[in-house]
Amino acid sequence: MLANGAKVGLWQPVGGGRHAFDLVARSSEPGELVKALCGVVVSTDELQRIADELAWIQEATCMDCWRVLANRPR
Repeated sequence: MLANGAKVGLWQPVGGGRHAFDLVARSSEPGELVKALCGVVVSTDELQRIADELAWIQEATCMDCWRVLANRPR
């Protein structure tokens, strides 16, 4: 859980990397814009699609998202 009470719900290869998103992003309406922990904004249409295995291999983990998670209060 993040300091603002949001739960990290998923990592997804979108927007040029594998980004982490709050759980609420998963249930956002189609066509809405959602923000990754690092600040990258993507459409829910892109976020909610099922990524193929190749995308998981080709896209690098977003280190900014990783740092947000690593530095969150425990």
